[in-house]
Amino acid sequence: MQLDLLDHGIAFITFDLRHSKVNTLGLETMSELNELIEKIKADSSIKGLVFSSGKHESFIAGADVNEIQKLQGQSQYAAFEAAQMGKDIFAKIAVLPINTVAAINGVCLGGGAELALSCKYRIAAKKAKIGLPEIKLGFVPGWGGCIRLPKLVGLAKSLDLIMSGKVLNASKAWKIGLVSEVVEDKELLARAIQVARDGNVKYAPRPLQEEILALLLEHNSIGRDLIRNTAYKAMMRQTKGKYPAPKEALPLIIQGFSMPEDKAFELESRAFAKLAMTKESRNLVNIFFAQQESKRLPVEVEKEQKPKIIGVLGAGVMGSGIAQAAAKAGCKVILKDVNQEFVDKGKAHIVELFDSLVTKRKMSREEADKTIGDMIFTTEYEPLKGCDLVIEAVLEDIKVKKAVLAELEKVNKKPFIFGSNTSSLSLAEIGADAREPARVVGIHFFNPVHKMPLVEIVRGPKTTEETLAIALDFAMSLDKTTVVTADSPGFVVNRILAPYLREAAVLMEEGVPVEDIDKAMKSFGMPMGPFLLLDEIGLDIATKVIHVMHAALGERFSEPEILTQIKNLKLLGKKGGKGVYLYDEKEKPAGINPDVQACVKKQAKKQQGEIRDRLVLLMVNEAARCLEEGIVKDPSQLDLAMIFGTGFPPFEGGILRYADSVGIKIIVQKLSLLAQVQGFRYEPCSLLQTMDEQKLSFYA
Repeated sequence: MQLDLLDHGIAFITFDLRHSKVNTLGLETMSELNELIEKIKADSSIKGLVFSSGKHESFIAGADVNEIQKLQGQSQYAAFEAAQMGKDIFAKIAVLPINTVAAINGVCLGGGAELALSCKYRIAAKKAKIGLPEIKLGFVPGWGGCIRLPKLVGLAKSLDLIMSGKVLNASKAWKIGLVSEVVEDKELLARAIQVARDGNVKYAPRPLQEEILALLLEHNSIGRDLIRNTAYKAMMRQTKGKYPAPKEALPLIIQGFSMPEDKAFELESRAFAKLAMTKESRNLVNIFFAQQESKRLPVEVEKEQKPKIIGVLGAGVMGSGIAQAAAKAGCKVILKDVNQEFVDKGKAHIVELFDSLVTKRKMSREEADKTIGDMIFTTEYEPLKGCDLVIEAVLEDIKVKKAVLAELEKVNKKPFIFGSNTSSLSLAEIGADAREPARVVGIHFFNPVHKMPLVEIVRGPKTTEETLAIALDFAMSLDKTTVVTADSPGFVVNRILAPYLREAAVLMEEGVPVEDIDKAMKSFGMPMGPFLLLDEIGLDIATKVIHVMHAALGERFSEPEILTQIKNLKLLGKKGGKGVYLYDEKEKPAGINPDVQACVKKQAKKQQGEIRDRLVLLMVNEAARCLEEGIVKDPSQLDLAMIFGTGFPPFEGGILRYADSVGIKIIVQKLSLLAQVQGFRYEPCSLLQTMDEQKLSFYA
């Protein structure tokens, strides 16, 4: 951190954390900041203060999460003291009798946003992003954000931001009053210095109707009750009450709005300290670190190695989704299919996805039209001859995948990476006859591509570290979370998910109502039950995956009779308008499909706990096998894959952290008992048995 004194009495503090790509606020940095603020307080010649960043893309990314994790290993009192320390330093900034300006040049999150909130003015570059995402780590902003933000932008807007953890672009932040002014990136520092001198800024106009409404609602108890009740309903729809942080944030923000500031700040520190000690927060912080670890590349990717021209083979839902994601990220994209009808359908899907972004104001109409206009849609291989990366999303058939690679190599003579979107087939077999097997890699997206955050990067037997790194870097450029897996049937997500979906079908075959099975898993914390998930995946694809897994891994993956009957009904699931459920014109579930119900010949009633154990324990067992076989090297990466690939409850920390919380001994006991009743598929794998004998857990 550096303090410079400019002309006309302007002080300039620059954050530039050594050996880090971003600035974070740790104990050492905060102590240094405190000393600089004391110097400024003591210097009467200073008339204005600007905070800036020496990092090109980042202002301050937030508090140092490593130090928060250390606090979680200490005590609630230590967490309270840490929150109070940050508040005390920011309070000194807030009461300085000079113009204080945060020059926000990029990412400004968490503690960085709270520092900015303690300034009189916040000038943002157009590329800036600002928010308070602490709720995603299981606690509330602890350095004044819950108190200062509502005073600045109003109760309703601050509740929406803090309880969702949203991050706003500069334009949206300006419109709600979070940012004082937005300027061109190159003008930021000069404008911030000018504002520090004269204090004149171009605030966003606030409609009179909005001001009157805020006055009526925010400044009386009845209005605040109405705001609270509305926010509570939205929170419960979103979280189902599974996360303590939003429930704690809501009354804190409402109460803090009308109480004396010192008491409100203390209330916030107590809430932060209490939440930081919860199991849910510890699990969410662990997920944060697993995500950071997943971003490490095996080798550095140079700028010239990054793929710029992307080919996609197959214009179905998956292929068009991948093409749209790549185009949105700024790549030149060529989408190919075997006939014009398929190409046209793929383009229509892409247009629909971009239209949705325009409607949500995440992209302008001009940007969307230009992006679509720059894409190439074709039925020929010839336009793919200059591609750096080609991703196949064709039929899940090994012969078809090998054939498209062979055809592609005839036209594209330059070295290129071939990425397969296969969900279960052998990458070694796909790339066996490739010109350059070292450049064949699995890049497995999940459906729907624009919503699902995970991409499995599959290392084939000949895939080089360079190819793997380029594939990882490309997926991350699409804002995806990545997990590296070995080349094994189903990789990691489908390998673990298949027994879960298969057992749901077995339960249905036993006569347990579909609604009860889906309800049991939703109450556990899954975003949807197994049958809604089957319909979402597509019954045709799901049964194909189970068939592949059965052929490769044996009888525990055999297709239940009821799935065979459903397959014979030629149901596609949600994409075909009917699967296990029927769907209305808005693709919403409209009851169980009577044709499927007719396949069930029995009636049985089971408790939610028994349903949950039957389904979840099979996933634990298969996850342990994945570690045992080296499909994924690290428990945290497996948990990351299950959270971002299946929606496994983040508050549980992942399937393996869940197993640790239950206890390996209990897991093994339950599996052994189920094996006696239900059969060999429940027999605990050797890794679990060894862990039980040696009193081990997946995480130290």
